[in-house]
Amino acid sequence: MAKYQEFDSVLLKDGRIAAITEVVGPDSYIADVGHSPRDWGIVWDLTDADIERPATKQELDEKFERSKRELKEMGLWGDKP
Repeated sequence: MAKYQEFDSVLLKDGRIAAITEVVGPDSYIADVGHSPRDWGIVWDLTDADIERPATKQELDEKFERSKRELKEMGLWGDKP
């Protein structure tokens, strides 16, 4: 059985936060990373060895605020004229 499940948010050992989108096997996942179109990406070969631990609420809140800021800068967040 996999240590993490679909939709779990985890802190990777490289400091990024990833959202698991698919559990491929007992130690294998596909996950989304990034804050905005500038750095959005997919990690196709994520394993337990790449994951530090589950992300905390504080880390997720910080990621949300950074994402919101970057999306606003790109004109992709907020009211459209």
